[in-house]
Amino acid sequence: MANHRRRSLAASLLVLSGLTAALVGPAATLAASPDATTTTTVCSETHWPVSVQGKPLTLKAGARAGDYIWHDSTGWHLRVTHPGSAKVTFTGRIVSSAPMTFKPARLERGDTITLSADKKTLTYKFYNYGKVDGVDFKTACAQRLRFSAAINGRKLSTSRIWLGKHGRHPLENPFVIIKIA
Repeated sequence: MANHRRRSLAASLLVLSGLTAALVGPAATLAASPDATTTTTVCSETHWPVSVQGKPLTLKAGARAGDYIWHDSTGWHLRVTHPGSAKVTFTGRIVSSAPMTFKPARLERGDTITLSADKKTLTYKFYNYGKVDGVDFKTACAQRLRFSAAINGRKLSTSRIWLGKHGRHPLENPFVIIKIA
């Protein structure tokens, strides 16, 4: 009798977990195409933490040297600048849990942005002369992004990384931003 109850309880839990998974489902929604032979993934670019939303208020050409990172309704943005007109080299890497696309923003000759074959790692090198250089990028339903940044070959201090409208600083470099469920 006890074995029957355990099996019955285990079966009930298995059914309940299946129902829960069906109700909660993945963050991405699959939408069938009209010919029903392919599917496309549709996801929301929203639900990233409030702390990364909005362009940092202090970002302008010639502002304090560093990386300025934010998210808004059009995707993610990274900009670099520094005071003066001397050449400063900014490098970094963004690793996504899902493929990315990107568009350069205000690049100068010699600046590079490279996307890995699996489209999950974006590497940049910007030669900055006091203006603003950067990249805009979107993720395909990523749940996390990992950023690392350097200036003139040295790891960028966290006080030189500004996140979101209020310019918050990460606790370390590299750092991870996780999408809110």
